[in-house]
Amino acid sequence: MKQFFTLVFAAFALTSMAQTASVTFNLNMSLEEVAESGVFMAGGADFGVPGDNPMTDPDGDGTYSITIEVATPYTGNYTFTNGACGDWSCKENIAGQDCADGTWNDRLLSNITEDTVINTCFAQCSTDGECIVAENAYEVTFNVNMSQEEVSEDGVYLAGGAEFGVAGDNQMMDDDGDGTYSITMLLDEGLASHYTFLNGNCGDWSCKEDLAGLECGDADAYNDRFLAAVTGPTTISTCFGECSTDGTCGEQAATSVVTFHVDMGEYVGDYTMVNLNGNFNGWCGDCNEMTDEDGDGVFRADLDLDQGVTYEYKFTLDGWTAQEEFAGGEDCTSTIDGFTNRTFTVGTINEALPIVCFNSCAGCESTGGGGDSTYMVTFNVNMANEEVSEQGVFIAGGADFGVPGDNPMLDDDGDGIYSISTIVPAGFSGHYTFTNGACADWSCKENLAGLPCGDPANYNDRFLEAVNQITTVSTCFGQCSTDGSCESSSEVVVTFRVDMSEQTVAGGVYLHAGFDGWGSIEMSDDDGDSIYETTQTLASGNYEFLYQNGEGVNEVFDAENFTECTITSGAFTNRLLTVGSEATQATDAYCYNACAACEGANGIAEVAGFGFQLIPSVTTGNVEMRFAGAQSVKQVKVVSFTGALVDAFQVPANENVYTLDISAQATGVYFIQVQTEGFGLTQKLLKVN
Repeated sequence: MKQFFTLVFAAFALTSMAQTASVTFNLNMSLEEVAESGVFMAGGADFGVPGDNPMTDPDGDGTYSITIEVATPYTGNYTFTNGACGDWSCKENIAGQDCADGTWNDRLLSNITEDTVINTCFAQCSTDGECIVAENAYEVTFNVNMSQEEVSEDGVYLAGGAEFGVAGDNQMMDDDGDGTYSITMLLDEGLASHYTFLNGNCGDWSCKEDLAGLECGDADAYNDRFLAAVTGPTTISTCFGECSTDGTCGEQAATSVVTFHVDMGEYVGDYTMVNLNGNFNGWCGDCNEMTDEDGDGVFRADLDLDQGVTYEYKFTLDGWTAQEEFAGGEDCTSTIDGFTNRTFTVGTINEALPIVCFNSCAGCESTGGGGDSTYMVTFNVNMANEEVSEQGVFIAGGADFGVPGDNPMLDDDGDGIYSISTIVPAGFSGHYTFTNGACADWSCKENLAGLPCGDPANYNDRFLEAVNQITTVSTCFGQCSTDGSCESSSEVVVTFRVDMSEQTVAGGVYLHAGFDGWGSIEMSDDDGDSIYETTQTLASGNYEFLYQNGEGVNEVFDAENFTECTITSGAFTNRLLTVGSEATQATDAYCYNACAACEGANGIAEVAGFGFQLIPSVTTGNVEMRFAGAQSVKQVKVVSFTGALVDAFQVPANENVYTLDISAQATGVYFIQVQTEGFGLTQKLLKVN
């Protein structure tokens, strides 16, 4: 009996010991620039994230190794990463190759039962540790149409997948200004990768295009696009957020902002949330919660809806816990496919619907709702002094009136006065302006700078005071009349002058003005006295402008230090000129980027105490940038003689000497532009062999 017990115990002990195997991974990194953080094994259910399992190269031969114990039999995914990147952007890309497995294109360890050695190459499927060098590489051009987007000031980028990095890595350019941004990259034959486009340089990917549910968005890879294996020169043309293959964008439906109101003052049940449900949101339940910011029992929701479309909707409570119930035949409802709901057809202007009582077409009697809680506002603008744009006249601006083109005004009787009416809730107030045309860049908006009806804290827009009755606003485009009349406008010949004697002129001097749509009007110095001039014919009024040293390179003013010659409108500080009634007028020949005359040059670019010097100004490679008088961060641009941006960087605060290396640039003339604390200076640098 004792012998039997011993045998049973021994068998139990043997079967209880877990069986393991050693797996050694050898990874050839000879084709990669290894990240400073190192090379790692990661992925699957067992190997963690980049940084968890570092691989080492003790003999420096470019092959990184790691040995890991696994329980046998073992099957699981893994991958390699060049760096310890938290977002997996540094993982190898083997998409489309034979060794790619699963959703994430990882590698696969399959049925490991004994000690195993894996020899391979980063981003390749070799089994002997050798790396195959692509015999060919081809240019791949990506074109994305941004015509339906408001392009971020940070630019447009190509990113994503294992090959195209993160936001900010690959900036796309629109050299001809047609709204299509492009980038060309040299890619190895056979390379395949996911990718996407970004409208901005967002570290959290919030600015990437949304392809969810579209055929070109891979739901298993963040709805990214996919570049098939490169076999030759390739051009990809599409639209941001769409799947076109010819670079066109589908037509966008015109929309209006519709404000919905419901008064809960007579509802006697319990609820925690009021919702708006309709065919515009798929009757989604609690996805459109309404708000009551002033606590008066009237809840509001704003939706951007397609013009000309009739929508069904109703108000509900706590999702679908309770809802309005209509019998049918009410003047605010329609019965469609057996269901009775409220209906509304969206017009061509933003509109606030009347405040109605829950489950009623009228306002609540107990709270004085109904017709007295909304009012019609009519805007009339006299265009007698203007040449009206072929696109028409529009009201825009503020938080409620959209952009130029959203709300067209009409002149039905041809008297030169354009009108529009809208319904607003009682107490409504907000900024607005008029535009002569549907200009996306706001260059056609009226100019109220310096006038009493222009709010300088809000882009010199007008302001509609709180509405508590039927209201009519009558005025003149670009003027502050309150009766709809216009003062006669005389034409004045104005000469703009700027002294460039303390600047190195980089590719010409230009006038950059609102009356020209913020374009670039070239100025000239015919007598060689460094004072550049241009003459323009303008109507009496106020005008904002700047000068440019090189097309597109504006003066930069600090709103606090240059109040004597500038005006700040919202986030923009510009020079201000008031044109009177005299036949001719000339500006003072102030120093560039200053509100006073130049005091003379001393070999150092200097303005208002800030100095900037290049030592030497002729170099084969390195040059010292020396600063004086400003301790803040300095923004630096290196511009070629043709106006092309060669480099852009920052010099840290309190760093007064900075070494610039241009040894990699071609010989020729370059302009070094520095901006800091509201000042801008330029120096010329000559690169020689």
